[in-house]
Amino acid sequence: MIALLAAAMLAGAPQGDVHVGRRLFNIHCTTCHGMNLQGTAHGPPLIGIGIQAVDFQLRTGRMPAAAPWEQEMRKAPFFSPRQIQDIETYVMSRSAGNTVLPTVTIRSDTESLRRGRQVWEENCEQCHAATGAGNSVDYSDVAPSLMDETPQEIADAVRDGPDVMPKFGPNVIDQRDLDDLASYISFLQHAKYNPGGLQLANWGPVSEGFMAWVFGMGLLVLLIRRIGTTD
Repeated sequence: MIALLAAAMLAGAPQGDVHVGRRLFNIHCTTCHGMNLQGTAHGPPLIGIGIQAVDFQLRTGRMPAAAPWEQEMRKAPFFSPRQIQDIETYVMSRSAGNTVLPTVTIRSDTESLRRGRQVWEENCEQCHAATGAGNSVDYSDVAPSLMDETPQEIADAVRDGPDVMPKFGPNVIDQRDLDDLASYISFLQHAKYNPGGLQLANWGPVSEGFMAWVFGMGLLVLLIRRIGTTD
């Protein structure tokens, strides 16, 4: 155990308390992931998993899961930041996966946002919608809204590919692209970018089109009735 922990630390793993992390893991995680991270019928193995997967699931409150094998949505983290670091340290002391968290640099210059929008349109918009508000991707899975995601969570998700999301390695989205993508998502979060006009809470084109038809047709019917009843 000591040798494994030392190797993980040299590789850049988080510097938490491995003993506290083990205790937290044994209490909250072994039912699904097993005492030796081997996985069970209720959850996948963690041997070979990268730190970005652990970090994303814990930071966004998706783990511990409410129900096995169901898609978990973002909620308040169950663990404190220090406890998350402790669990990450323990898991990465046992896993052979990548031990270095991805990082991003947020920029606000026009060129970075332009490049970020291009990366977004090519790789993300199809599932998360043009506004980042999220969308359904099949009968049981949802691409969640990104309006509350932090830059670290965005980087984790891009590199890990949680749920049905594909993994985007450096050969597809390199570090510069990742920086620009996170910058563009931050722009969407704060600027409330809405090229279509009235925002309507960024519900998306189908919902917003439906509302336009309902109110538009309603006004047209009222106008017709008004004209038809005029002497």
